[in-house]
Amino acid sequence: MAKELDADRIEKARKKAETVNRKEQERQILRNTIEQNRKGERKVTLIMPVKQSDSDVDIKKLRVAAYCRVSTLEEEQMGSFEMQVQHFTEVIENNPRYDFVKIYKDEGVSGTSVAKRKEFQNMIRDAQHGKIDLILTKSISRFGRNIVDILTSLQLLSDLTPPVAVNFEVEGIDTSDGRNKLLISILSALAELESQQKSEAVKAGIRYRMHEGVYKFSVQNTLGYYRDYTGTLKIEPAEAEIVRYIYDSFLEGASPQNIADALTRQGIASPKGMIHWRGGTIKGILSNEKYCGDVLYQKTYTKDFLTHKSVKNDNVLIQYHWENCHSAIISRTKWDKAQEFLLKKKWGSQKSQIDNIPKKFVVARVKSGSLKGFYLINPLWTKEEREQFKRILKSLNDL
Repeated sequence: MAKELDADRIEKARKKAETVNRKEQERQILRNTIEQNRKGERKVTLIMPVKQSDSDVDIKKLRVAAYCRVSTLEEEQMGSFEMQVQHFTEVIENNPRYDFVKIYKDEGVSGTSVAKRKEFQNMIRDAQHGKIDLILTKSISRFGRNIVDILTSLQLLSDLTPPVAVNFEVEGIDTSDGRNKLLISILSALAELESQQKSEAVKAGIRYRMHEGVYKFSVQNTLGYYRDYTGTLKIEPAEAEIVRYIYDSFLEGASPQNIADALTRQGIASPKGMIHWRGGTIKGILSNEKYCGDVLYQKTYTKDFLTHKSVKNDNVLIQYHWENCHSAIISRTKWDKAQEFLLKKKWGSQKSQIDNIPKKFVVARVKSGSLKGFYLINPLWTKEEREQFKRILKSLNDL
């Protein structure tokens, strides 16, 4: 067995060591080392880096991409967007050290979230797959307007092997320089704040126009109405016939689901162009005040400017109900009666036989996209029926 330790002697020695000023010892060691260096007792050899000229080594080209974005499709923004694209295309192609990868373009998309910026997501994915060395963009606000998204994306790019740098042209900042991190955080926060201020200004302008009854609401998925090239709200005759059919069938005792099934069976497309109708869609049409010529503004509102998610306005913000704003498809008497039926759920529980809607001239007008303003007609029409439809359109245009 090992010999026992002399505890008293060891503890006294430890306590004596604790009384020595360790910091003073370290300072004295440092002074002695420096003095030895100056006396030449310790020697050092400096190995200087040898810089190679361009002729001595092949310069590795950088694979460079650019990201361009504008938040709206307005003419002024479209011009800015095209200028961004052209500018970065020339910058990359005219630099002998750059290899052109791609211009990633998100047009008419808000920068407050990456969720809807498909090209931004593609760019990050390509960077992760090792296809990009450097990303050029106009400014931090073009890269994004959500400080969390901006910093998260930049950190992701920085953590790649090798890291992918982002150059912000307006600010003159390159993320490859770690000293710029704090500045980028501050400018990202300012970009988000600016977006919030713009959002509030836009909403204030919209509410002012609602208050004056001049706000142009969207009718993209509103059956029976469309806006012409001047923005004037007009009735779409063929779709209006479907709306009248829905109201008449409902007031005769058919349930919303009965009507939906009947329209599906007849091959009539829904407001969104779907083959199948739902009872909820019919209820929405029956309760839409626009069909009697009124408009109720601010049924929903955007709760968060970052997500752009709309929520139902349940006594949160002021609503504006304007009467007789445009041509009605349904008389006010019928509309009021329909509201009474909806409130009391006054419709038959059994499936009722609903007459088919006259289909000969039931057509749909394309309300968006490159074919906006064109009609989708039945391919089974005869030549005579097509000519008759043309005469109907001509008579409507002459009104």
